Amino acid sequence: MAVELPRLLLQFQPDSEDLKSRQKYDQAAKAFVRQLDSVSASHWSKDADTPQDVLEILNPAVNSIAYAFALRHRISAAMDKKSSDTVQPGGALWNQLVLFLETFDPVQLRYAGQEYKKLVDYVEPLARNAGSPGLAIAPIRSAMIRLDPTTGTFTSTHVDFIRLCLETRSYAAAEPILDNYIHSLPSSIPAAVREGSEYSVLAADVARSGEFIHKASGHSDKVTFVDIQEYYVLGAMAYLGLRQFAKAQHFLEHVLIMPSANVANGLMLEAYKKWVLLSCLVSGGPKSIPRSANATAIKQVRGSSKAYEAVADAYTHVNNMSKLKAQINAGAQTWSEDGNTGLVKAVLDSQMKAYVSRLSRTFSAIPVFNIARNVGGSADETTQYLETLIKEGHLNARLEQTDKAETGVVLRFYLDPTQGPLAKTEKQQQQALFKQTLRTNALADQVRDADYRLTLTKEFIENLKRQLKRHGPPGDAMDTAWDDGVEEEDIMIDL
Repeated sequence: MAVELPRLLLQFQPDSEDLKSRQKYDQAAKAFVRQLDSVSASHWSKDADTPQDVLEILNPAVNSIAYAFALRHRISAAMDKKSSDTVQPGGALWNQLVLFLETFDPVQLRYAGQEYKKLVDYVEPLARNAGSPGLAIAPIRSAMIRLDPTTGTFTSTHVDFIRLCLETRSYAAAEPILDNYIHSLPSSIPAAVREGSEYSVLAADVARSGEFIHKASGHSDKVTFVDIQEYYVLGAMAYLGLRQFAKAQHFLEHVLIMPSANVANGLMLEAYKKWVLLSCLVSGGPKSIPRSANATAIKQVRGSSKAYEAVADAYTHVNNMSKLKAQINAGAQTWSEDGNTGLVKAVLDSQMKAYVSRLSRTFSAIPVFNIARNVGGSADETTQYLETLIKEGHLNARLEQTDKAETGVVLRFYLDPTQGPLAKTEKQQQQALFKQTLRTNALADQVRDADYRLTLTKEFIENLKRQLKRHGPPGDAMDTAWDDGVEEEDIMIDL
């Protein structure tokens, strides 16, 4: 090589005065990546494990592009030679890989999407070969959040990550990713967006992840509708593991409303069955199908979900728990085969909670013996159950032991919402409102970003031309409605 590798790798200095302009930074970063792409694989192993090792010279947080190339080639060479000690968890290369994924400069890695993806893809198989796949969760999650703090642009890594979390039952570990809204899919970004202004380059401070994570960036493999559906189904299962039923139901609704060409697949069927049960837990009974769902596909999944709909119907009869128990017992084999036994039990438990909650509307206090007689159980079992409800925050009440033997233990409800175990201080209410405001503002920003990117698409521009040709230049407001009598093209068909 005309230039020694260490000197070449240090040529791109992101903090240089010459690169203060975002346009100059963009040009230099792209040129630097092209240079590194031309370096042969043999050069990257030169001086390995010596004081002149480039992995020792480079700072992963400052020289992120160069470090990504060097580390990727080094790990690849070690795996080819089966030098497993260095790449196994605890080995030198493993430690360098984890450090890099936790500290890399996210702006630089916008330009090195292929290296980013390859390094992230190394983590799980290395951890799995060591017999501890769960060790891959934290590094992968760190890389996803570091590249895109919103993790709102859907990538193939999203699917791989949630699969790993479900396999290792690490439901809480998946929550930081699942809680973020998916606002973009990898798409083709028009070349015009990348040229011209200081704010249209990849390195721009205002760049959204949907602009630098696209089909040609290398940050993701190709994603399909099935990938997206699988992500939401598995995400819902993770939320079920955390007993966050409302979030799980919301995820399953994403699956039900996706375009389906009048044909339902297995993921939609699984989503519908769970969604029906979750409607009981979240809404207190059967919920209407979202109007945007494909009617033909929904008809198909409903035809295979009669047992679940029967449970949901029986659930609405709160004062007749025997009917729900009968439906659940009759479909025991179905719940087991579908992997929904635990969710069905939660539905039965929920009806019990609903029954007790309804008592608070009529009574200020009621003997536990009376409750046990109505739900079919002993007084001691019912007392233990009520204690659990109170401790877990499902019931704003207390249990009292009376002096009368015929009365026994009494369940007494708190009529004042500012009293009892569920009472909240004014400060706690303010904190809850503040958190909700932050979530709403974040979602509004993503919607505005999606609207802006929509105006850059070929379909939008062609529609605008048709509108201008038909109606002439706009007056007070531009009519950008897409209902122009022309059959719409399925813009997602290539996914």
